[in-house]
Amino acid sequence: MPSVNVRLFAGLREMIGARDIVIDLPAGATAGDLRTKLGELYPLVLALLPSVVCAVDEEYVDASHLLRDGDDVALIPPVSGGS
Repeated sequence: MPSVNVRLFAGLREMIGARDIVIDLPAGATAGDLRTKLGELYPLVLALLPSVVCAVDEEYVDASHLLRDGDDVALIPPVSGGS
């Protein structure tokens, strides 16, 4: 069972109340599965998940990217700002 280190940014970090969490996933889990699991664990973030960008080991990946034990995953929600 892969265990991935998840770094949360912006609104996700504020909603969950942590900068880093560890999530255990079944073998063969993808980045999309990680989003689903995050929504199950923290329903408050469900509205943000469809627009979250995922990076694994500092490279952007799509939802079908296969995760491995020990991967460092960054979940980055859309950020607004400026004028």
